[in-house]
Amino acid sequence: MKQPTMVETIARRLLARQGIGVIWQLHLRASASHLKGNWLSAAALIGIAEAAERQWAGWAGSP
Repeated sequence: MKQPTMVETIARRLLARQGIGVIWQLHLRASASHLKGNWLSAAALIGIAEAAERQWAGWAGSP
């Protein structure tokens, strides 16, 4: 079993604390960062959002 990445750990903690709505909030914040010219921040936020989506999809598919 592989060690979770930092992004996966952050995503898991955000999902646990804030629920599924955090995915949408991450996308909105990434968009705002991109519009301000902070492309690196936007890319990091999208990475966290995508990791959260994968984790949520995995949880939704388990019995």
